Amino acid sequence: MSIALVTPTPLRRMIDTGRELHAPLIAAFAYYLGAQAAFVVGTLSDKIFAPFWPPNIVLLCALLLSPYRRWWLVILAVFPAHVVAEIGVGMHAPQLMVAFASNVMVATVSAAALRRWRREPRWFGSLRDTCLYLAVTTLASPALSAVVGAFVPAMSTGSAGRFWSFWAQWYLSNAVGSVALGPVALVLLDEVRRRRLQRPRRPAVEAAVLAASLIIVCSVVFEAGSVMNSSSFLPAIIYLPLPFVLWAAVRFGVKGASGAVLLLSVILVWRALNGPSVFLAGDPGTSVLALQVFILGLAIPVLLLAASIDEARRAEKLARESEERMAIAAISADVCLWHIDYYSNRFWVTDHGRDILGFPPGEILTRHAVMNAIHPDDRQQAVETMRAAAAEKRLADCEFRIVRPDNGEIRWLRCRARAHGDYRGALAEISGTFADITERRSAETELAQQRSELAHLMRVSMLGELSASIAHELTQPLSAILSNAEAAKVLMTQKPPNLAEAVEALDDIIGEDNRAGEVIHRLRGLLRKSEVKFEPTDVNDIVNATLRVLHTELTTRDISVSTSLTANVPLVSGDAVQLQQVLLNLLLNAADAMNEVVPPRRIIEIGTRRTNTQDVQIIISDCGAGLTPDHRERVFQPFFTTKARGLGLGLSLCSAIAKLHGGSLTLENGTSGGATATLTLPALPQLQATG
Repeated sequence: MSIALVTPTPLRRMIDTGRELHAPLIAAFAYYLGAQAAFVVGTLSDKIFAPFWPPNIVLLCALLLSPYRRWWLVILAVFPAHVVAEIGVGMHAPQLMVAFASNVMVATVSAAALRRWRREPRWFGSLRDTCLYLAVTTLASPALSAVVGAFVPAMSTGSAGRFWSFWAQWYLSNAVGSVALGPVALVLLDEVRRRRLQRPRRPAVEAAVLAASLIIVCSVVFEAGSVMNSSSFLPAIIYLPLPFVLWAAVRFGVKGASGAVLLLSVILVWRALNGPSVFLAGDPGTSVLALQVFILGLAIPVLLLAASIDEARRAEKLARESEERMAIAAISADVCLWHIDYYSNRFWVTDHGRDILGFPPGEILTRHAVMNAIHPDDRQQAVETMRAAAAEKRLADCEFRIVRPDNGEIRWLRCRARAHGDYRGALAEISGTFADITERRSAETELAQQRSELAHLMRVSMLGELSASIAHELTQPLSAILSNAEAAKVLMTQKPPNLAEAVEALDDIIGEDNRAGEVIHRLRGLLRKSEVKFEPTDVNDIVNATLRVLHTELTTRDISVSTSLTANVPLVSGDAVQLQQVLLNLLLNAADAMNEVVPPRRIIEIGTRRTNTQDVQIIISDCGAGLTPDHRERVFQPFFTTKARGLGLGLSLCSAIAKLHGGSLTLENGTSGGATATLTLPALPQLQATG
């Protein structure tokens, strides 16, 4: 495949060249106008020096708006404008070239430094960038270029001894231009680039009133100051425009401050050109110096103040937008944000939080009002959790009920919070979130109830499978009771009655009756449908009770049991009936796994032990075929079973019961064959079994 190269037509080349020359030509025209304006202002002292020099600001803005590769084109374009303007005031070629070199130096150094170190995309977008602008364009760059520029008047007048005086004049002229014209130009160009001139941020009427007020005050003050040069009130009078400049800075930021400084500078220059002025004293050079120092002394702090105000406003806006986004995200997640200030006792919460807590929108909330809304049964636990988390400097996480003040409804909340201390370490504030978990709690309660129902049905089902063994276990004591009763009757009818043997028969009847009663008692416990009760329980007792229930079943299947129960094993907190159900299921599964094993090898090993982590384990091992890889991954999944008539709910329910007790259930292949089930339960502290 070939790629055709399109050669630009002459017309296209002309259009592209015109686009590249567009900005430099505008810069050249603005440079010339700025020079002419400076020369008009320069009549205050002479034809060369002016209070400020606009062309450098024009060149600076042009370089900042142009890519580096076109800087040479901008400098080349403004050179003819500089030559024409300087020849118009009678400057010779050597001085002209030195002056242009000075102008190019101050503009290029300033533009390169600002591009290198400026961070914010907006001009004067932060206090740091404003300080950078002032340091570069008002201090460093003008001071450096003034070393070159001072040779211009020295060469014109032949007064080399006044070099440093010329340096000061050149420096102040560039510095005043940087603070009086630069900020206004850059802000306006930024507004044009962003196309926001049609959408002013502040009311135009206020800006017009402010400008008119500043013009009137400046005109009156500087007119009055010109006839009060010897008055002691002069310093106070000349600073009367300051409140209006501050007004502009506070209300309009850098845009207003730079505009006010420019307006003030124009009025000062106009007064100096058209009549007596407060800054006309002694020789013209001194008058220019006084005007420049006044403008610099006023502009620099005002620009810094305005930049700080703009930065604070943007930070406040960003914080408000962030808060709104967080509030929306919190509402979407049904979570509210809140904050407590312990010094003022005020409680702040989002509007969604007021809806959750049941407080009206306009009500002023306090910490005590919210604490009173917590359910009395949960209040102390919530307070202790918060205090413990604050003392340990960690995230508090607790759940409690609240009673809504508006309708008395009880809701469940999950609270997450972190405390913050003051410089002395005392608790100063707490911030956190509330989440309404009422529906989740209701679902958990319903799920627990359904799980309890299912566990009961599973126990009934297991006992149904053991009905033959249970019947056999009951038949034995009942048959013995009947035989002993008949024997006692015979012994009592003898002449004389054999009372001693009759008593022994009655004792046997009582023993067999107790044996039958114990079987019925165990079955009744397993069949009973009751609430789950967590009580201190000995796992060894549970193992022995379970083995008694399964004794006949295991004997019928020719299965022997080897027990290894650790003495004084720690107690666990649990429901004895549910734990016994887990063991019943695990033992029956172990028995089923050995159906294909020859009777002499049908052995189930069951033991208890205490782990290094202070947990208690019950281990049940069989000698069956073990688990395949697929079975090992799916064994605890609901409805998965390897039995022909199994439901696949036994192990899933056993795992759920283990988790309900804070433990776990695992099933792995044994090291010597078969499968090993391990039930792990957390031990109760400082409670030991005595048997």
